[in-house]
Amino acid sequence: MISFDHINDYDRLYQFLNNYFRWMHNKVYYKEIQVIGKENLPPKGYPIFAISNHHNAVMDPLAMLYMYPDHRQPVFIARGDIFKKNDFIAKLLRFLKILPTFRTRDGDREDVKSDLSTFDLAARILNEGGTLTMFPEAGHQQGKYFATFKKGFPRIAFRAAELSEYQLDFKIVPMYIYYTEYFNMGAKQVIIIGEPFAFSEFYELYKAEPNNAYLALNAKAREAVRSMGVDVTDHEHYAQHDMVMTVCRTRTIARHFQNPTDTPDWNPKHPLSALLADKELVEVLDGIRENEPPRFAQLMEDAAEYRRGLEQLNLRDWEIEKPVTAGQVLLRGLLLLVSLPLFLFGFINNFIPFNTSRLLTRKLEDRFFSSSIHFVFSSVIMFPLCYIALYIIVLCLTNWWIALLYVLLSALLMPFQYRWKRALIKFVSACRFRHYQRSGNPTLARLKELRARILSIV
Repeated sequence: MISFDHINDYDRLYQFLNNYFRWMHNKVYYKEIQVIGKENLPPKGYPIFAISNHHNAVMDPLAMLYMYPDHRQPVFIARGDIFKKNDFIAKLLRFLKILPTFRTRDGDREDVKSDLSTFDLAARILNEGGTLTMFPEAGHQQGKYFATFKKGFPRIAFRAAELSEYQLDFKIVPMYIYYTEYFNMGAKQVIIIGEPFAFSEFYELYKAEPNNAYLALNAKAREAVRSMGVDVTDHEHYAQHDMVMTVCRTRTIARHFQNPTDTPDWNPKHPLSALLADKELVEVLDGIRENEPPRFAQLMEDAAEYRRGLEQLNLRDWEIEKPVTAGQVLLRGLLLLVSLPLFLFGFINNFIPFNTSRLLTRKLEDRFFSSSIHFVFSSVIMFPLCYIALYIIVLCLTNWWIALLYVLLSALLMPFQYRWKRALIKFVSACRFRHYQRSGNPTLARLKELRARILSIV
């Protein structure tokens, strides 16, 4: 049986590796990470229980781990079934400071009973001034919405209070994570740190009726997280809601940014403005659905047809929003041609580490694991191994400083070749759009009509 007793101890090797992954995550994989509410974060050594929404698999805990400016080592609580793969995985997860908790469907009765010791250990970590992190939904959601909060989170919180005889001064810190794009490198990320709150108001209820206290704390915590984020409650029409947000986001941001009475949070250069726009648009759609059902039904029908049309022509909404001119297409083509040698150098030397992870994601049933696999597998295994191999190969042919320079240049051109390839895809798509436009494609004309109608309704 693996012991987790010292999981909260400071680990130098863990910190050394974390510095590398933090740099890869914050500076390479994501184009920008915006952290809002840093002033709400208690200092290191003050016991906190951080909770957050969960909709992007492993990228969510990495976001929470790497946003601490003091480089603390929080302990995470995750579903227990992943610990049962084999002993190596279990030991690796322990090294990563992850505690297991089992749902009924994750294990047998003995596994579920082991949750009691996990809860006691987690409570002890809080009593020692540690940082505990958990996703109360107990599983990631496949979109911008919330599931119910499970009872594991309040059980740990109340157990920590109970062990200290209700004298421990610790706070629950609600957080919300937002991504401008889930599946590709170069996206932007927002982390909102909400105001910490205590839950001593539920102590007496817990002593008398623990289950009701769990429900009460869950309701308070869920609302604290939900109030900061985007919650599409109409799951039946989620795809249409997502399409409407895509169509209306830029105009919503521009309207607020141009209004001198609005806050500077609506700066279109920052990802927070996209979160605020999505949040506002969902509220608008909820209002239309409740007060004007016929109008809402028409909007959902238009959004579904617009989505199908884009897929049929293999176009993106931004191409309809801002049609490219012939001059712009020509300029993009020239820039791609001029920078082709740099792309080829970066592409050839980064092809194996960059594309090996794609073999693992081709048959994924849950696409929301794809970015996690790309980042973790490539960063942890493929890039270090391939760069070491590349250094050895070049060293055999030249000398050490040329080999080192070659590897450094390959690493520097890794993000460039990725963005060049995406620029090429956009260039081809722009050419396709121009072809449809010149030939008077009726589907393109219909898409323009639908987009204008969606904007007018919302």
